[in-house]
Amino acid sequence: MARAPLCAVLAEGNGWIVVAKPPNLLTHRNDFTPREPAAVQSVRDMIGKHVFPIHRLDRGASGCLLFSTEQSHTGALAAAFAEGQKTYLAFVRGNFVSRERVFIDRPMADDKGIVREASSWVTRLAGSDEPRCSLLHVAPETGRYHQVRRHVRDLTHPIIGDGDHGDHRQNKAWAASHGVTRLGLHCATLSVPWLEPIEVRCPLFEDHDRLFRSMPWWEEALAAMPELGLPPVVVPRRGAAQVVAPLPDSPEE
Repeated sequence: MARAPLCAVLAEGNGWIVVAKPPNLLTHRNDFTPREPAAVQSVRDMIGKHVFPIHRLDRGASGCLLFSTEQSHTGALAAAFAEGQKTYLAFVRGNFVSRERVFIDRPMADDKGIVREASSWVTRLAGSDEPRCSLLHVAPETGRYHQVRRHVRDLTHPIIGDGDHGDHRQNKAWAASHGVTRLGLHCATLSVPWLEPIEVRCPLFEDHDRLFRSMPWWEEALAAMPELGLPPVVVPRRGAAQVVAPLPDSPEE
């Protein structure tokens, strides 16, 4: 079995650590994947102590992932996380035409089948008709199961590479034409009102950085969000607890 990829450390503080989860890495193991590499074990091995995930990212997604490094802090940190904000980049099918920020308020069933309120703000960063795709900035106001994936689908712009809620024909076409083999979803920022405020940004990973730069809308996206131009995350080798250099302040969104 291939050696587990490691997560680069984005920031750490009093009882917490935020890492950049690479695509195609589980957040944690489960009954169906008891032996597969996972971020929990990778981060534990990097820092030499047990860590406790405060949230999760889908296997195919990448970006900011927050852990508690003290079990006694986990409940309070989870509560603070619920009061905070995550933002995502979503690479979607079709040219998203609205230049205005779009609010979608559509309830959805959670992973236990219970229907709950769910709302998100969706902003177009860039898009094109050829190829038919867009890059969206999504700020969920609630934290439901697959919320971002389902809300952009409900706007008729499913995420490219989404095998559960996406367009299977388009997924195959993008895999064949551009080598897209993973979910086009990246957790770009975390903001958590903790003992010291947690404010973290995760640059793109190399696969998305390379793909987005090849799109005809890249300059438009870069003008809308200059942080996209930051050097992509490099996953450190096993045993090297690399810390990503502090990122410059970004314009307010």
